[in-house]
Amino acid sequence: MITVNGDELEYIEDSTVTSVIEQLGFKFPLLVVRLNGRLIKRDAYPSTAVADGDTLDVIHLMSGG
Repeated sequence: MITVNGDELEYIEDSTVTSVIEQLGFKFPLLVVRLNGRLIKRDAYPSTAVADGDTLDVIHLMSGG
């Protein structure tokens, strides 16, 4: 199991940050992702492995006035 935004999700072998984001259907273009509390750069999403037991926080950035 992994935890994404506080919810448990079945772990899929060879998962990456990108595959988890796609699996959950996140479409918003401005996302910030923390893996086990560590900020992950957007260009590293496809190469950053997610392991069983990891915690992901996916945050939508919004701007406005």
